[in-house]
Amino acid sequence: MSRELPENLRLLCSYYPSIAEVCRKLGANRSQFNRYLSGQTQPSLRLMRKICDFFGVEEAELLMPHAQFKELIRLKPQSGGAEIERNQLRNEAEGILQASIPQLEAYAGFYFTYYNSMSNPGKILKGLTKIYRTPYSMNIKTLEVIGRRGHGGFTCKYQGSCYMLGDRLFITALETLTRNEAIQIILYPSYTNRIRYLGGIMSGVSAHATRAPAATRIAMEFLGRRIDLRRSLALCGLFDPGSSEVPDAVERMISGHSSPASHLLMATPG
Repeated sequence: MSRELPENLRLLCSYYPSIAEVCRKLGANRSQFNRYLSGQTQPSLRLMRKICDFFGVEEAELLMPHAQFKELIRLKPQSGGAEIERNQLRNEAEGILQASIPQLEAYAGFYFTYYNSMSNPGKILKGLTKIYRTPYSMNIKTLEVIGRRGHGGFTCKYQGSCYMLGDRLFITALETLTRNEAIQIILYPSYTNRIRYLGGIMSGVSAHATRAPAATRIAMEFLGRRIDLRRSLALCGLFDPGSSEVPDAVERMISGHSSPASHLLMATPG
């Protein structure tokens, strides 16, 4: 259960004359809603979506650390509650995210993520990723340090969700520190009982001033359900091809160019 939800929910309710009015407009039971505010229990998926639509926030925002959420709400235009019309993508996504949880349970854990850097051509970027379950979906967090270890650089933090469509694993994530980029990853699933590598394609934009849209092959190396976070993060950064920090199998998976005949960048299975 999120420790941030009750505090963030109380902040949103403070923009209304009373909790009773919020419950009336939501069509929620007052006693049950008070349990959400006190952190005794958590709303169902259906009610969570209804709450988010009513207040004009996203589920990921409502689960943010309170200090960040408070600043986010301060910057949002206040209109006395946002009665948002649910768009088709959101409507379809709820069912897809829920249905994907059993299929993705085996993929929960930590990974090193490798891909050809969009901002530093010729380099391989190695980040740390966690796939984990929430009551509503399988979520993902990735940390990347852009720059060589010990030579400064900056950090990118991505948060999003994983889901299965057909027999492919999809990841959609937002860069949450600058909030100026979203990435889309499509991966082959693991065809063995023991997950070692996942291969696929990632699209996004470079961090240069041009912000050029780009796509590259990506590989994810499974590390396990529990790791030493500090030690693992210290192993991340930008590396030259052939570096000992990049496994040979990974380098083979992310190397290569688009086919001259088709101009398509095709993924390599793990």
